[in-house]
Amino acid sequence: MSKGSFGLDVLIVVSSDPRYDTRSTKYLSALLEAGFKAKVVGISSDGTAEKKEELVRAPVSAKGGKSFFLEFYQKVIPEMYRSPAKIVIAGDLFSLPPAIINKHRYSKGAKPVKLIYDSKELYEELPSLKAKRTSFLFWNLVEKSSIRYVDAVLTVNQSIADILEARWHLPTSVVMNVPDLSNPPIPKDKSFDKIFLAFSGGLQRGRGLHNLINLLTVLPEKYELRFVGDGVLRKELERQALSLELEKRVHFVGRVNNSEVVNELSKSHIGIYLMENTGLCHYLALPNKFFQFISARLPVIVSNFPEMEKIVNQFQIGFVVDPSNIEEIAKAVLELTKDEGTYHKLAVNCEKAAKVLNWQVEKEKFLKAVRNLV
Repeated sequence: MSKGSFGLDVLIVVSSDPRYDTRSTKYLSALLEAGFKAKVVGISSDGTAEKKEELVRAPVSAKGGKSFFLEFYQKVIPEMYRSPAKIVIAGDLFSLPPAIINKHRYSKGAKPVKLIYDSKELYEELPSLKAKRTSFLFWNLVEKSSIRYVDAVLTVNQSIADILEARWHLPTSVVMNVPDLSNPPIPKDKSFDKIFLAFSGGLQRGRGLHNLINLLTVLPEKYELRFVGDGVLRKELERQALSLELEKRVHFVGRVNNSEVVNELSKSHIGIYLMENTGLCHYLALPNKFFQFISARLPVIVSNFPEMEKIVNQFQIGFVVDPSNIEEIAKAVLELTKDEGTYHKLAVNCEKAAKVLNWQVEKEKFLKAVRNLV
């Protein structure tokens, strides 16, 4: 493509570490494969700097609050200045300010820089923001004042797209947060001597993690739980497991690189995600971990919220439950694993679903949204 005075076609900025931000790295791969010159700029969560032609990870030592954002902007904005692009993608709400600064700096007369806002969440409903009133008011103001500079919006499902399109009157494309198409074996020969439930993702509030441990108290001893991920609740969950004398049945795998998550999950039997209804952000969620369960050929048990329920029912891949009802969840676990034939049928349905719900399909929607602005 012709670059003109721009060094890049597309620059993606995220407030997270691209090593663990699957969405930004999938965007980058899709753009490069399609012949665009593109780069991702994000943070390095381990403090080590990384600068490559197509990826920059700036070390940010602060872990949160004002100090994090101050350091994030100080490190990221100069990196963006070195990479002028025709299109800038703000990978989240917190990346909008530097994206807008970059747009103003490099827009020239009849050739304005285009800005895409990847609104992966309904941020005004995000529990972590709502819990802190000052932060909530500040970021709500940032989003509302920034939207006039945005040319197009991306989001993760149709329910959220309908809300955002009605609110902002901007072209809004749905790009689901799905994994690459992978081919782990259908678990015909999995042992059922022990049955592992797997949770994947950050160990944070609002995800029903305490209930997952409580669930083991009403299930037979052969049922065990694996947490694939890490986060602020880990110590608290470890103490809970110890107090209930479940420490031998609760396993903390820790954080796993993007490329290894599906294979790690395939070692378990059931993918379980009991998102709590703390507001629209969670109620309308369609998390990438849900799709990773499907890609790993794990039958699922998830909250009975509309977007996840729609997919579970469409492909017949598991059960939806009231995330607060331990007895209902336990019944679903026992029903799903009552015999190997029932389990295998659901696993085969997951394989069929994975052939539809994968990045090879969704990346074409992403590329179309980008090309519409070229």
